Amino acid sequence: MNEITGKLLHQYGTLVLGFFAASFAAALSFGIVFRRLQKEGRLRYGQAPTIFFSSIELVTVLLFLISGVFFSAGSLLALVAILLLVRFHRLDYAAYFGTKRMSPWQIVAVGFWIALAADLPLRLVAGLGELVGQALGVPAPPQPAIELFLRTRSWPLLSLLLVFILVLAPVGEEVLFRGFLYVYLKNRLSRGAALVLTALLFALLHFHWPTFLPLFFFGLLLGVAYEFSGCLLLSVAIHCWFNSFTTGLLLLAKFG
Repeated sequence: MNEITGKLLHQYGTLVLGFFAASFAAALSFGIVFRRLQKEGRLRYGQAPTIFFSSIELVTVLLFLISGVFFSAGSLLALVAILLLVRFHRLDYAAYFGTKRMSPWQIVAVGFWIALAADLPLRLVAGLGELVGQALGVPAPPQPAIELFLRTRSWPLLSLLLVFILVLAPVGEEVLFRGFLYVYLKNRLSRGAALVLTALLFALLHFHWPTFLPLFFFGLLLGVAYEFSGCLLLSVAIHCWFNSFTTGLLLLAKFG
């Protein structure tokens, strides 16, 4: 990402710096508003629904995911299984996704605000991780998905990648990690331990050490947002917006 960042700063310096400035302003304003709402008692932690998924249900979903290594439908079957389990546990989808707690426009707007506020800090963490790796003589391998995105010249493939990055991956990962795995763990551990363990698995399963720390903190952010809001779709929206910011910068680097 260093080469990409250098190229972007060289060709679109004002635009990129303006985006980073907006992220800093969003982070500052979000911190002020968050603290004020907490003092007023309008924000309460522990709002995510409780579903008592069993260990057998966990193993079933994991088996579907593992089968996805060999069969492309495995991940989709895992998501379908999770949604069926939600209904099996007599929770309606409005309560599960949190649409009773936040309206669609609130989900989109607050998701954008939080994602923008998190963008610059997470990029700084990623940059710090790369510097530490360089100091230790550990090379930073490129991310396969980013390499494929930057190198492809096929518009159909590029369109599929955009749909996957901006929609399918955020929805699938949030249902799996926050809406299922985190919910399973917090019924057996403390919320804090479940939050940390879910974020660790979220970062590890991306298989890219330079982005491990920012992905870990991003996973923590998504879990905390879920517990404060009780709205899984808010986590999805944050994830979608964050991916869209990164994708926008990659598109500038690709076609600039």
